[in-house]
Amino acid sequence: MSKIECSVITYIGMVRGNNEDNYYVNGKCKTDSNVATEGYIDKIQRDSYIYAVCDGMGGGTSGEIASMIAVETLKKYQSTDIRRTITDYVQTANKLVCDRVIRNGGVRSGTTLALLFIRGNKAVSFNIGDSRVYLYRKGDLFLMSEDHTEAQRLANAGELTQEEADVHKTRNILTQYLGIFPDEMIVEPYVSEEVKLKKNDMLLLCSDGLTDMVSDDDIAETLGLKGRSTTEIAKVLASRTQSNGGKDNVTAIVVRVT
Repeated sequence: MSKIECSVITYIGMVRGNNEDNYYVNGKCKTDSNVATEGYIDKIQRDSYIYAVCDGMGGGTSGEIASMIAVETLKKYQSTDIRRTITDYVQTANKLVCDRVIRNGGVRSGTTLALLFIRGNKAVSFNIGDSRVYLYRKGDLFLMSEDHTEAQRLANAGELTQEEADVHKTRNILTQYLGIFPDEMIVEPYVSEEVKLKKNDMLLLCSDGLTDMVSDDDIAETLGLKGRSTTEIAKVLASRTQSNGGKDNVTAIVVRVT
C-alpha cells in the first residue's frame, strides 16, 4: 500500500468574480465558491485514494454548480474501485448536470473532470475536458491525461504538431465535458495507462487556470523543489500563475508518494 501526502489549493484568480473550480480529495470538496483561496491537507493512509479536479463553465453560478454536482456525485463512489465504476459515475454525473440545465431554462453549463485513482502501488487517471493529470518522476514530467479540445483533436489527426496544438487558438474549445446531452454525444473519459508508483513520485491534478499560465517546464521545476512539503509546492504553483497574470480560477492537487 502506497503512503500518500496530499495538499490542495484553489483560488479565484485575479480577474474572476467567483470560483467555478472544485476539487475532490477522498470525500472532501470545496463548499463555498465565494472563498477567494482555500487549502486542504490530507495525510490519512487508505487502501485506495480518489482525487479529482473539476473546472466548471457556464457563467454566473452555472459553472460552480456543475463542478459541485460532479464532486458531490463522486462521494457515492469513494468506496468503489473506480476503474470498474467510472462509466456509471460519468453517466450519473453527466445526467445530473444536464438535468440542472433543463431546470435552469436551458442555460448551458458543464464541467471538466480530471480524476486520479490509487490502489496499492498502482495509479490510473481518467479525464473529460482539459483539466490535467501529471506524473513527475526523477526530474521528468509526464502527462497522464489527454485534453478533449479541438486543438488536440487536430493534433491527433496529424493536422497539427503537439507543439502547435499547445498554443493553437482552439486549445480552449472543449470537445467533451460533463453536461453534454446524450443525443449530442456520448461522454467518454480518456483513460491513462496504469502506472506503478515509486517512492518520491509526485502527481499533479490541475485546472487549465494553471496550465494556461505556467509552462510544463516550470511545473516540473516546481514539483522538483527539494525539501518542500506538498503544501508549499501547491502554493508556489499558485503564486506562479499569479505572477504570470492569473486570468482564471486555479486549482491544484499535489500528491507525493512517501
